[in-house]
Amino acid sequence: MRACVRSLWAIPPLVLAAAATATPQAADTVKLAGYLEFRKPGLLIVDGQRIEATPGTRFRGGGKARSIGAIPLGYEIKVSGTRRADGTIVAGSLEARPNGAGLIEQEVLSGTQQLEQAYVEAAQVYEPGAGGKQRVIGELLDSGPQVARARAIVDRLLPAYVDPRQVRVYVVENPEWNAMAMANFSIYVFSGLMADADDDELAIVLGHEIAHATHEHSRKQAKKGLFSGIAGQAAVLGAEVLDDPLARAAAQQGAAAGVMTFGNFFSRDDEDQADRVGLRYVYEAGYDYRKAPALWRRFAEKYGDADKVSNFFFGDHSLSAKRAADLEREIARNYSSPAKDPPSRARR
Repeated sequence: MRACVRSLWAIPPLVLAAAATATPQAADTVKLAGYLEFRKPGLLIVDGQRIEATPGTRFRGGGKARSIGAIPLGYEIKVSGTRRADGTIVAGSLEARPNGAGLIEQEVLSGTQQLEQAYVEAAQVYEPGAGGKQRVIGELLDSGPQVARARAIVDRLLPAYVDPRQVRVYVVENPEWNAMAMANFSIYVFSGLMADADDDELAIVLGHEIAHATHEHSRKQAKKGLFSGIAGQAAVLGAEVLDDPLARAAAQQGAAAGVMTFGNFFSRDDEDQADRVGLRYVYEAGYDYRKAPALWRRFAEKYGDADKVSNFFFGDHSLSAKRAADLEREIARNYSSPAKDPPSRARR
């Protein structure tokens, strides 16, 4: 599985313009690809959307997916269908197959594991700076009240097919608002974000980051070669100036995988998917998903305006007005009537 590698220190501004609530349209054709993450009575949840199969749905399965009702959680899903006015997608065709691991994925995992190890041994997060000096981003905490709080939220957000024992959660002592999840499911949250966000808001940010991990966006981007340019060059340069042998090895391994530097940007499609799926994680965990648009406006108030390339931790995300409108549409389509698919976990 893969995760989010983005800037833990450069916190560019984010703007979110107010957006009118989108009204679900009548039937429209939909194609989506994701993973089976939740199963509800009569519904499959894929890409954050409600999928309904009918006797007329054309099905193609692999592995243990001998029928639609037997598809294991975590399987890769492709759906083509029609969206009803209530937001549910009626599947015309549905394909399911096991989520396998390829060579590139193993390289990505190896690079992020080495980088995490370097941070833990140094007890800090850092980046290579000018003249061979390391720039410390913040002290790395792996225990204490802040870590326990973040850990509890992460555990509630994780879909059932992700083993919580394979997930590590850290807090980075830094006053800015940021978070990330790396390909090996190591998750990092800035103390500044934790101090200024309530649990619902923190869940919204972490849900987005976890979605990058569960949906293997780093591996997919590496396969496309999107990270092999600037990111790979930065990693190689960093490896030359790092003093610590372990950190140098991690940087070199990450450069080989093409995904280790925090400055990487995901594609717009990946960012939009992380928004959709992250919102679903928040909803299923019993957190208040309705706070998402207001949270992004808080980021705008704090950091001001920015172009679409430097939008906070969302990389090449759609411009803020479109992004806000997309979030409003997701809420209208999928969460306006919770009785259709009640959350998996009631709020404690």
